[in-house]
Amino acid sequence: MEQNLQESQLNWYAVKILFESIHSGNPLLDKLDEHYYDNNEKLFEESIIIVKAMTTKQAYKIAQDQAKQSEHEYLNTYGQLVKWQFVNILHVFELNDNELKSGVEVYSRFIHAKKEDSIKDIIMQYYPESIDTED
Repeated sequence: MEQNLQESQLNWYAVKILFESIHSGNPLLDKLDEHYYDNNEKLFEESIIIVKAMTTKQAYKIAQDQAKQSEHEYLNTYGQLVKWQFVNILHVFELNDNELKSGVEVYSRFIHAKKEDSIKDIIMQYYPESIDTED
């Protein structure tokens, strides 16, 4: 009975997490190629996970703990150590539905834009990876 009461007090939350790919060490000279020299960008991953918690604060803590546990390291093709490191919780979003089913909204945000910004401007600013470069 007590477990059912606690379970009924839990809500689903979508939590947006930011990770950074950190490279260290010198590359193996025999592995270097044109892609190594062309790469002058930092890489981040934005991940959205779902957690069940009683409060937004608790959802934040659960997601933070899970994100830290998911940090990992590996050697890339150049022999450098790559560490995916937790950076920050970006947003906690309480889901309106307690039952997860097909079509349930797991994340939403409002984008404030200038009145003169076109839809194309918004997409280029917030979602540049979705732009089809073949046009």
